[in-house]
Amino acid sequence: MNKLKVFAILTLATAVLATAGCHGAGRRRGTTVVDEPAISGLDAEDKAFLGSTATPTETVVDRHPLLSKPREYWENSGDNKIVKGAAATFVGVPAGIVGEVRQIFTGRPAAVVAPTTDIDY
Repeated sequence: MNKLKVFAILTLATAVLATAGCHGAGRRRGTTVVDEPAISGLDAEDKAFLGSTATPTETVVDRHPLLSKPREYWENSGDNKIVKGAAATFVGVPAGIVGEVRQIFTGRPAAVVAPTTDIDY
């Protein structure tokens, strides 16, 4: 094969892999309702009061291992900035690439919900 055919095949394969990834970054309908504060309950005079606005639980960075793995290695590598930078670059980026490819083929991992242990009687 000549170089042009190899380049065309690699470009096509890269485009297919890039478009087959996570599609959850787009804006969803009805997000303006989430931005409004919720009614938290009633006070002593039976008047409703508003709570704080809902905070987003997951961002684009959290959904993509290519972006989140280097951040995790940066945050968990101690206090030395050289070690943190090396860990994020040389370990976090390859781990993020592997995680992103795994996510493309197997889908996004399920969210882990921690069980609550508080029981009120």
